[in-house]
Amino acid sequence: MKRVKNGLSVVAILMVASRACGASSPDGEPIVGRQSFVINGPAGGASGAMAGGPIMGNGDVGVMLSGPAEELIFYIGKNDSWGSLSQSVMAVGQMRIMTPALQGATLRTTVDMQHAELRGEYAKATAALASRSWVDANRNLLCVELSNTGTVQLAMTLQHVSGTSFLFEPDAANPSPDSRKIAVATRILGNADASGFTLEPGKTTVVAAVILSDLDCKGKDPLAEAKSLAAALTPGKIAEYGAMHRQWWQAFWSKSFIEIPDKILEQHWYAALYIMASCSRAGKVAPGLWGNWVTTDKPGWHGDFHLNYNFQAPYFGVYAANHADVSLPFYQAINEFVPRGRKIAAKKGWKGVHFPVSIGPWGMCPEGDDSDWGQRSNAAYAALNFIWYYQYTQDQEWLRNSGYNFLREVVDFWEDYLKLENGRYIIYNDSIHEGSGADMNGVLSLGLVRTLFKNMLMMSADLGVDENRRAKWQDICGKLSAYPTQERNGRTVFRYTEKGMDWCNDNTLGIQHIFPAGAIGLDSEPQLLEISRNMIHAMGRWSDGNGFATWYSACARVGHDPKAILAGLRTESDKHSMPNRLLSYGGGGIENCAGFNAINEMLLQSHDGVLRFFPCWPKDQDARFGSLRTVGAFLVSAEMQNGVVSGVRIVSEKGRDCVVVNPWPGKKATLVRKGGRPGSSAETKQGERFTLETAVNETIELSPEK
Repeated sequence: MKRVKNGLSVVAILMVASRACGASSPDGEPIVGRQSFVINGPAGGASGAMAGGPIMGNGDVGVMLSGPAEELIFYIGKNDSWGSLSQSVMAVGQMRIMTPALQGATLRTTVDMQHAELRGEYAKATAALASRSWVDANRNLLCVELSNTGTVQLAMTLQHVSGTSFLFEPDAANPSPDSRKIAVATRILGNADASGFTLEPGKTTVVAAVILSDLDCKGKDPLAEAKSLAAALTPGKIAEYGAMHRQWWQAFWSKSFIEIPDKILEQHWYAALYIMASCSRAGKVAPGLWGNWVTTDKPGWHGDFHLNYNFQAPYFGVYAANHADVSLPFYQAINEFVPRGRKIAAKKGWKGVHFPVSIGPWGMCPEGDDSDWGQRSNAAYAALNFIWYYQYTQDQEWLRNSGYNFLREVVDFWEDYLKLENGRYIIYNDSIHEGSGADMNGVLSLGLVRTLFKNMLMMSADLGVDENRRAKWQDICGKLSAYPTQERNGRTVFRYTEKGMDWCNDNTLGIQHIFPAGAIGLDSEPQLLEISRNMIHAMGRWSDGNGFATWYSACARVGHDPKAILAGLRTESDKHSMPNRLLSYGGGGIENCAGFNAINEMLLQSHDGVLRFFPCWPKDQDARFGSLRTVGAFLVSAEMQNGVVSGVRIVSEKGRDCVVVNPWPGKKATLVRKGGRPGSSAETKQGERFTLETAVNETIELSPEK
């Protein structure tokens, strides 16, 4: 099938207008609804396989809008559009709406995150057109509603890359039974001609495209299914689907909110969630490096699942933001690779699983089984997301059915790979950077392994399994080598490895044992925290092409200067944001959504299950948040005004004990309990920190004793 290659000419005006969780400011205005902005003039810029045009998606199908008013181009991508021979994710195609009368017209595109819609306004003299587009949240359907708002008739042409209906096979030149088949069927409602139509002043029509793969159709012919669904569309059905689409997004935004003084950063926080919800959905194939907005057949790094941070990173911010379900495709992809990972480990003489850097869905391995660049940490790095999902949801059924078996495979590897010498466990021949050599005791792997075994002790106890293995796991936790250190500029900092690479002026691997590995936090020993803060000063990676996803959260996790963190986040947002609010560094795409998780860490931390309110937030900046999710499956809300915390509300989903650092030092805290048990009661707690016993679905409100 011949398809038009990208060579994008993105011209758009972007306005983000969205509303989260029904939360309103004191003046009653929806929090996210007022965070809109307009870019006058061309907007664009490319990053790898992506461009900067407005984007929309339903977690499977992704669509990016491009082109001038006379040639609106809808680039169509899909997460399962992988070629088995190319071992790469590939673009599906394009849909173009041509309106010659609008050549040279002014244009304005609104990205409405609240409703997940793009709205366009195009005008030239008496010719004018308005558009409203969305990718249905509940089905693989692209709808483009076109309204003639001018006073003259508009002649329009619909061009597809291969007609109005086509079947795309990523490896069409070299067919393989394992290749995906993607079908697109397009229809102009109320118009007999499939390609050309006229639109009278005051009239509206809808161009709809159904996008299905053979996976969606479960053995049926995807092209026939797409044509059948397109033929059944009516204006009434489109209206019904549109209403259901808006309901889905309303429910999504109702899960949590933040409100901070810097409205640009606040907007990026919401945009990161919008992007992730648009490209990742439970039951669908996980997105690769560029999400589901791949616009070329040869995306950078195959558009694959890079496991030395890139594939894990996009999800770092969804757990605390109370959208853990967005991460579910990740676990499916990792579990699908376990059989191959087991064979790779066995081939090298190891137990458990060993993962290379580059994998894809269904056990694909784009760069081959040996593409680990000398790194032993890839599977342990992938384990972090599994651990986080359980920490934040306490979903034992998920852990038993989807999480624990993989984690045990990773533990099997490290039990076998670690060497016990002179009373300590050592990691040999493990490159901290890709190809950095036979490093010994890299700080990242030491952090990953600590976190893995520490959590396996708790998770196995929760499931009531592997009791006979816990003594060994406890022994590893107690005897794992300490983090290597060195002196730089008169301060003790971490050495990247005990033997091998000592320092690197690139990337942020020197702090990733802090975050995302989570091996160091505000409850760590004072000396370790001091070294961590020294490391941040010494590294100074405030702008790093591979570090935005981890640097700022690590700074917050150990209590670095909050104003410096906010200033750095804002500078990077201003310098690297594309019009669609994705940050472009060239080294990755959707991974940079994770950088704004730092705001979660600044407002609320639950590292090691200890709740800290505004632990790294400037005391002279008011802020508030609602229903952020914490370790232990608590939904937490609070605000700070003039440096004083109030409005603390904790909802316990699973009835776990909740450890709280007293938000009002030196004062008693008054508790009011609601739900979860008969009646309600009030009590007081005192001390620097205290433990709350909770019941399932109980709400606890905290306030300082008067």
